[in-house]
Amino acid sequence: MKRPSFQFYPADWRNNAKLRRCSWEARGVWIELLGLLHDSDNYGVLSWPLKEIAQALGAPLKAIKELVDKGVLYGIEKGECEPFVYTPRSGRKNGDPVELVPAQQGPVWFSPRMVRDEYVRTVRGESTRFGDGDSPKNKPTKPSPKVGLGEAKGEAPSQRQGDGSTSSSTSTSTTTAPIGASVEARQRFEMRLDWQPDELNLKAQTTLLGVAANLITQSAVDEFRAFWINRDMADSQGGWCHRLAKWVKNQAVRNAVNAHASADGDDDWAGQGVRL
Repeated sequence: MKRPSFQFYPADWRNNAKLRRCSWEARGVWIELLGLLHDSDNYGVLSWPLKEIAQALGAPLKAIKELVDKGVLYGIEKGECEPFVYTPRSGRKNGDPVELVPAQQGPVWFSPRMVRDEYVRTVRGESTRFGDGDSPKNKPTKPSPKVGLGEAKGEAPSQRQGDGSTSSSTSTSTTTAPIGASVEARQRFEMRLDWQPDELNLKAQTTLLGVAANLITQSAVDEFRAFWINRDMADSQGGWCHRLAKWVKNQAVRNAVNAHASADGDDDWAGQGVRL
């Protein structure tokens, strides 16, 4: 099933130096062309001659050629297209290269950003609990017929050279997110009435902060949630679990101090000359 929309990032659009070299006419044609690439059966790829693309858009052919000349639209009209190899990166380490576009004869035109994000989105979808359970690391790498040439031979397009679009549901602040990582866990949100800590993040934070697991009671969670519910603060699921663990730790420290003060008789304010 085709997706009805794709995300658009204005900062990537404005910061694309190649696109900024184009005329206003060519920029307008590019946003229309992105929609055509999005609707393609091979996501982000069109195996059409430039003349047919211009006819489908109702756009001047010279504007599309300008996008090619400035390095915004990738591909080739005739001859053999070089393969596009994408190298995933996680934890400052490069993964196994994946040939997203095999060498093929033109015409073939595409957006490297859309092609790459489609691959990442597909792999992440396969690694969720709704998939078949197979780890993408254990699957053989197969060339995809859906993708094309990258910004440079053997390299993924740089983040600042993005076209503003992506088929992925994640932010484009980095291209080094580990494949298979939870997308939802990294999204920021304000405190909700039904929020609950998840076991994985909570265990990690309590271990790091030295908080006993039995201190994380439902009552403590309710108090924490009530404190943050009306405050203008957004954080990820892991961030909220970190705040909760820190909250409970501070509460335990305060309770211990109060108990020690009571045992020493420090709560006798009248005896100490304190007047309310």
